[in-house]
Amino acid sequence: MAHGEEKSPSCPACQEEGTGRFLSERGSEKPVQIDILTIFPSFFDEFIQHGMVRVARKQGQVEIGMIDLRAFSEDRHRTVDDRPYGGGPGMLLKPEPVFRALDVLGLQPGDQAPEGTKLLLMCPRGKQLGQSDLEDFAGAERLVILCGRYEGYDERIVEAYPWQHVSLGDYVLSGGEVPAMAIIEGAIRLLPGVLGDGESVLRDSFNAWPGAEGLDHAHWTRPPEYRGRGVPEVLRSGDHGAIEEWRRRDSRRQSSNRDRSGDEEQKTTEQEP
Repeated sequence: MAHGEEKSPSCPACQEEGTGRFLSERGSEKPVQIDILTIFPSFFDEFIQHGMVRVARKQGQVEIGMIDLRAFSEDRHRTVDDRPYGGGPGMLLKPEPVFRALDVLGLQPGDQAPEGTKLLLMCPRGKQLGQSDLEDFAGAERLVILCGRYEGYDERIVEAYPWQHVSLGDYVLSGGEVPAMAIIEGAIRLLPGVLGDGESVLRDSFNAWPGAEGLDHAHWTRPPEYRGRGVPEVLRSGDHGAIEEWRRRDSRRQSSNRDRSGDEEQKTTEQEP
C-alpha cells in the first residue's frame, strides 16, 4: 500500500489499491474492482507494483482489494482449514472465513451474481482459461477471485455462490494465486490505454486480427545479424504488403506446428499401456 493510502473502512482485511476515474470502452466511469480472497495476500505485493497491472492502477482503470481470509477466522490461531469428513489426505478450506469475507464484500449466497460482477473460483474442475474468457472478464465491472489452498474447498463454498470455475490446465499447483495472477494480467492488458500500442492487443496470439491463424507470427529485432543468424529479408524490405503476407503465412505455420505437436503428444499418451 502506498504511503498515505488508507484501508477500506468497510473491510479491515482489504487493502484497496489505486485511485481516480477513467471513462473506458466498458461504458463505465468507475474503475474495474478486483477483489482477491487468499490466505497469502503478500504473494501479490510485487505483482501489483509492476508491469501492466501497475500501469492500469496508475491510470485509475483498476482498483485491487486484497482480502486475507485469515482475518475472518474467529479462533486465536486464525484457522482456515480442517480435515475432510470421511477421512482422506490433505486439508480443506473451511466455509466460515470465506462466507464471512464475502459478506463483508456485500455478496450473499444465491444463484445469481450482482449485475456486472463475476465470481471466479480457481479449481481443476473449471473450464480451461482461454483468450475469450479474458475478454469477458475485462468487460466486467467487478471481479471477485477466490484462491484455494490445501486439498480443495469445503463443498458448501462451491455450492452457495454463482462461481465461474476456472482452471489453467490439466496440471497441479499448490494454490489459486498463480491462476489468479494470470487472469488479472490477461484481463487488465485488454483495457483500453493500458498497452501503449493498441495494435499489440489486436495482434496477440489467439486474437482474430486480419489474416491471423491463431498463433502470432515470429518476430525479430536489431541487430540484423547475430552469430551468423539473420533476419528474413522480407521484413527489412519496407514492402508492407509483402510483410503482411509473410506474417500471415508464418502465423499459419506456427499454428500448424503447434497442432502437430499436440497430436503427437496425444498419440503417445494413447499408446501408453
